[in-house]
Amino acid sequence: MDMHAAVGGDEGLSREKIEAALEMADASSLSEREQLALEYADGVSATPVDVSDAFFEKLAAVFSETEIVELTAHIAQENYNAKSNRPLRVAGNDFCNIELPKPAD
Repeated sequence: MDMHAAVGGDEGLSREKIEAALEMADASSLSEREQLALEYADGVSATPVDVSDAFFEKLAAVFSETEIVELTAHIAQENYNAKSNRPLRVAGNDFCNIELPKPAD
């Protein structure tokens, strides 16, 4: 998340939105699409995966099929990174100027 928050900030993503995405601040600053994407990421990241048909219909009403595939691929890649980096104790590089939450030991 360190790298993504830093790059997002460099590309104009507000600190408020980064903090909302990290559940460090109120999510009301996020658009409906952003909120749905984060909720989808939570569902895809759950064990077992938890994306109901009803939620998927809401997602499909806002995102195109191509966008859903891309979003799913990005979420899967980040889950892969987390599953690799955390057990190996790979720390963030402090690229982001926001104090990011530390993973639990």
